[in-house]
Amino acid sequence: MFSPRTIILTAFGLMLAGTSSAMKVPESLLLNSVAESIALPMYTWSANGTHQAKGYKTQQADVNNAKGLHEDCENINLNRKLATNFRSDVLGPGVIGFFYKCEKISDDTNLYWFTISSGEKSQIDQLCDPNQTYPIVYDQQHDTWFIDEPFDCTQRTSPSISV
Repeated sequence: MFSPRTIILTAFGLMLAGTSSAMKVPESLLLNSVAESIALPMYTWSANGTHQAKGYKTQQADVNNAKGLHEDCENINLNRKLATNFRSDVLGPGVIGFFYKCEKISDDTNLYWFTISSGEKSQIDQLCDPNQTYPIVYDQQHDTWFIDEPFDCTQRTSPSISV
């Protein structure tokens, strides 16, 4: 049986390994602590890839917010971002997002690299649906309204043990 630290490294470490094959994970106080604090399920479905988000100064999405987009990118590139209950307004509770790279691609759009995991396969299916739409959401930290575009899931994994 896999421990939560093994699952968290598999779910969030695919970009480091460059493969979806099983990997041996050393004992890690850090990984155990993170897995326990975010209540990572024992078995998860995961996806990674890229996605774009547009940033605005108002909820009407009429004026882009270059400063907020820049700050969000800078924050992700310096600190990474682990988001529990990611987009629960659309996907429901329990989705964990890890954002580890960001690049400004236009005045109103950032490109993000992600690995996202859930104990429910249907949530990953919904996330990876190219027709999924996301309502505008406010990010208080950067005083920016974001519209997430569809997620481009380039790799997906499922639990290696039947659940």
